[in-house]
Amino acid sequence: MNDAYYTGTNGERADLAAIEVNPPEGYIGTRIMPIVPVTEKTGSIYYATVTADAAADTARSVGAGSTGVQISDSSTTFTAAEATKRGLIAPDEVKTMGGIDKADVVGAKYAKRQVMNAMETAIATVILGKAKSATFDPAKLLGQTQTALEAVRLYEGSRVLIASTMVLKRIVTALLGDSKMGPVFSRLIAGTSPAIAASGMNLKAWSNALAIFLGVDEVLAGCDGVWNAAGTGAEKFGIAVIDNSGDELSHKWKPVLGKTYQFMPDGKQPYVIQTVADRVNINNIYDCFVWYNVKLLNTGALYTFDGVPA
Repeated sequence: MNDAYYTGTNGERADLAAIEVNPPEGYIGTRIMPIVPVTEKTGSIYYATVTADAAADTARSVGAGSTGVQISDSSTTFTAAEATKRGLIAPDEVKTMGGIDKADVVGAKYAKRQVMNAMETAIATVILGKAKSATFDPAKLLGQTQTALEAVRLYEGSRVLIASTMVLKRIVTALLGDSKMGPVFSRLIAGTSPAIAASGMNLKAWSNALAIFLGVDEVLAGCDGVWNAAGTGAEKFGIAVIDNSGDELSHKWKPVLGKTYQFMPDGKQPYVIQTVADRVNINNIYDCFVWYNVKLLNTGALYTFDGVPA
């Protein structure tokens, strides 16, 4: 075999680890459960929870203090487990792909997508795997959403609706088909001319319209292959408050939905990709590794629905 058809680096490849995968929706999991980089695979977490509201004192006696409410953090532990996948490309396939540079990208993308799917699935299972809070009803969705928003009111961050792309489209279809809500909702996505109306017939326009209609800050649509999988997100969606501070340690001082604890061996790179020119088995090896643990810290920041019709 020609040496040009073997990958040129035996070892870690930061350039391949940075490649984007899974367009067009991308991954929404770590927006919902932001990453906390850790340098150890196991450890303890101290995190803030909601302290219930209590009536203010209106008859305090002179010389006496007000009734106090003790506020403290809770704690749990994490264990960042490994997820890994290997892609293989034979030297003769490298030639048909247009050279080793292109084959390196193909092999790395495949391996990285599998481990990212694993982490996204773990987050989707935690979010949409929560027991339902209500059953979807298009005629009552405005009221149901307000109930959900009130339930998560004490949590800080962005109010979002989370669903697979398929479920999101089904919600829109159900709303448009409802005799009461349909005419109201359609005005948000329809226009005064065919050209303007046509611009509203896309996922982004539907997401924006749904966010306005329901009073949430954003609609997050996840990849169907993960978020619409049986047992996790089929026929389900959630309304949650997600941390938008960008602070990796925000969970210590404000009650947030959850975090993804991700072990980074070098403290910087979340994904490790290594390439190996295997001349014994006449193959090119592309390995991707990630270590993580998804932790739902405040389940009260999440309100789930099921029963979205197919």
